[in-house]
Amino acid sequence: MKKFVNIALSVTVAFCLVVPDVQAQRMKHRGANKGSTNRSINGGSRRSNDRPKTNTYNNSKSTTRKPASRSNSRSSSAAEKRPTRDSGGNNSRAGSGENKRPKNPANRVDVKGGDRNVNVNIDNSKNVKINNNVRVNNRHSNRYYNGHRGYYPYRYHPYRPYYYGPHWHPFGFLVVTIATTAVIVSIDNQHYHYDNGVYYQQSSSGYTVVNPPTNIVVNSLPEGVENITLDGESFSYFGGAFYVNENGKYRVIDAPDGAVVTNIPEGATEEEIAGENYVVYNYTYFKPFSQEGKDMYQVVEMETVD
Repeated sequence: MKKFVNIALSVTVAFCLVVPDVQAQRMKHRGANKGSTNRSINGGSRRSNDRPKTNTYNNSKSTTRKPASRSNSRSSSAAEKRPTRDSGGNNSRAGSGENKRPKNPANRVDVKGGDRNVNVNIDNSKNVKINNNVRVNNRHSNRYYNGHRGYYPYRYHPYRPYYYGPHWHPFGFLVVTIATTAVIVSIDNQHYHYDNGVYYQQSSSGYTVVNPPTNIVVNSLPEGVENITLDGESFSYFGGAFYVNENGKYRVIDAPDGAVVTNIPEGATEEEIAGENYVVYNYTYFKPFSQEGKDMYQVVEMETVD
């Protein structure tokens, strides 16, 4: 019995010694955590001084950036899909009518430079020139053109160069070699090479296209000729030049006053005279008008202003 009493007493004494120590440890931890800024789930252990603070880390990585709005995302996508430009500065996007132009072989000049040919463009896109030095012949109102008194009423429509095909070239066009189909024709001791309605003169660089010389005679005209009747007389028109048939051959003449044509080739210019626009080609003035809903041009005689 005495043995059990001693065991119970020993347990009681040990319990009394352990409880105050545990309570002291708990109070110690609470006191340390109450004023500390380093509280964590690790039982209050201090954060390593080598680790960067959370707010500093987030700022450097920009993890708090707001998502882009829908409009910004669309702009970014459009920028990535922006069409590129070619070396000539043209917009390569299909369907861009402002910046995309059709290629015209007749608007290219081959110039020999060293061991290669250099392409030179003939620019016909200049602004309309105002010409105050000439005026429409005042006598035209007393004349009849195919039964119509005076010229047809002016009606502006844009000049659209007519393309006669790969064998035709505008004035000033230079080729290094002449086609084998070209023939030599002469007038006033001047020699020309004629091929498919085009007249060339030889130079040190090659062969240059020139205006059809008046009164020169050729044996044939190419396909695409317009047959014109003016006050009972017949004419042929091709590439800005007028011809009359003489014994099966064709002689170049000055443009007959009042003649009406459908097409004017590449290389013409526009001039404003007395507030109206005229197309000028091969020293001839053409007045734009419409006939039965179709765009036409009529040869107009000009005179010098006094």
